[in-house]
Amino acid sequence: MNKLITLIFLLFLGVNLIAQQSFTLEQATEYAIQNNNQLKLEQNAVQEAEGNILEYKSIGIPKLNGSVSYKYFPDIPTVIFPDFISPAIDGKLVGYSLIDPSQVPPPSSAGQPAQFGTSNDLTAGLELQALLFDGSFFVGLEAQKLYRDLVAKQAKVPELDIKMNVQKAFLAVLIAQRNRETFVKNISNLENTLRETSAIYENGFVEKLDVDRLELSLNNLQLELNKIDRLIQLSYNLLKFQMSYPIDQPIVAEGNLDAMLVANDLGEVVKEELNISQRPEYEVILVGEELADLGIKNVKAGYLPNVVGFASYSQQLQRNDLFDKNDNPWFTISVVGATLNLPIFDGFEKKAKMQKAKLEVEKVAIQKAEFERSVSLEVQNAKTAFLNAVQTVEITKKSQELAEEIYRVSQIKYKEGVGSSLELTQAERELYAAQSASTNALYELLVAKTDLDKALGKL
Repeated sequence: MNKLITLIFLLFLGVNLIAQQSFTLEQATEYAIQNNNQLKLEQNAVQEAEGNILEYKSIGIPKLNGSVSYKYFPDIPTVIFPDFISPAIDGKLVGYSLIDPSQVPPPSSAGQPAQFGTSNDLTAGLELQALLFDGSFFVGLEAQKLYRDLVAKQAKVPELDIKMNVQKAFLAVLIAQRNRETFVKNISNLENTLRETSAIYENGFVEKLDVDRLELSLNNLQLELNKIDRLIQLSYNLLKFQMSYPIDQPIVAEGNLDAMLVANDLGEVVKEELNISQRPEYEVILVGEELADLGIKNVKAGYLPNVVGFASYSQQLQRNDLFDKNDNPWFTISVVGATLNLPIFDGFEKKAKMQKAKLEVEKVAIQKAEFERSVSLEVQNAKTAFLNAVQTVEITKKSQELAEEIYRVSQIKYKEGVGSSLELTQAERELYAAQSASTNALYELLVAKTDLDKALGKL
């Protein structure tokens, strides 16, 4: 029984731990970076590029191969030699008058068959081959390393977007929760007002219409609160999606919007200057620029000769009886040499490649200039949007304070009988609108700050 109680307690504790999974903005961003599938694919691409470098290096690494060859000849090959013996012998015989010239057989081109070799041929050897010099190889190796850097830097580009998307989704959750807190507070205040007005109505000092108006406002607030609860759930789903977090598991977003504003010196934010090297896209372009330059260097290296060295060592055993130790011994064969390949005329292939390589350099230069212009515009627009958002927050904050004061005064006037319920209802609506505008302005400000950080490459 005690074990069962302990098991139930542990299960309950585990459920609570899952339910209490919470993230700050920094933690949510870090979780997204570690678990995003796109970034995992980018990391795989980096590892693949590392493998390509090792594979390319193998071209310049000396290669040693061993081989064993065995041949058995049931019939030893026959070789035909020109018949130079018979004419020599016949000539001598005629010279010594041993035979008559008429007895000399007519010349023949049939030749004399002869068999060379043994029935068994066993050869074992080693062959070494090494690239001694090839300008294209070394340029290509440098290009492979640059390509790896290119892939690694490309992986940081989606990381920037992931950070921005997570931050915006996180802020949307906090804003929705702030709206809910405001509505809960308004509902509580309106419920108090409704109770007081209902009591006054029962004493005959206000009309039933005044009570109905308050009940209608309360119902509308309850309806909006239900919408906000659903909006919070939708916002959480979006946040979990951006984080690559399981959608069916609950999370809690921890953060304070006001604290986020205090943590940023809004006056200093717009003074930050663009350092374009902080943008990961720019780093990609710079590596692409180096690769384009290497393309030209590689074509030029194609005009240089390349040298390949080789060496081989083998031993050969030729016997009629392979296992007869008294037959022929092992014979050694060895060779060392080099091959020089000198390009002379390639049909203008390298000339065409050089034109393409130069066009690639020009294209990258244009892309670089366009990116610099677009980023400069992006930063300026982001700063303008941020300044507008700062002003909007200040104005909506003052408007909310005025609306709260108007609503407070309208309540006092209504309770003292010098104000109408219509005036109170109007003040109430203006208060809710001011609260909503203030909260939305705060969200837009934080989003504008996120966009500016992204433009400056500081996310």
